[in-house]
Amino acid sequence: MALSSIKSFTLELDGPADAAFIGGEVVSGQVVLELRRATRVHSMKVLGRGVATAHWLENRGMNSVYNDYTSKVTYFRKRQHLIRAGQHCVL
Repeated sequence: MALSSIKSFTLELDGPADAAFIGGEVVSGQVVLELRRATRVHSMKVLGRGVATAHWLENRGMNSVYNDYTSKVTYFRKRQHLIRAGQHCVL
């Protein structure tokens, strides 16, 4: 599928637009693909990743010595095939 044939591509999650999710919670939605013309598609997949990062500084004592902390947690990595390779179709 040529990129020029894509008019819009959006991932619409179920629930409120400003929703936040926590570990273990189910995230669902739909992929909306609008094309400019009929297009042959050989495969299509969606890759998702949920990551949280935090950074903070703490000072202790009179000399203002700072401790620098950073944390990163990956909650999920998911690959979902919408059209598997070999399942040619025209959209």
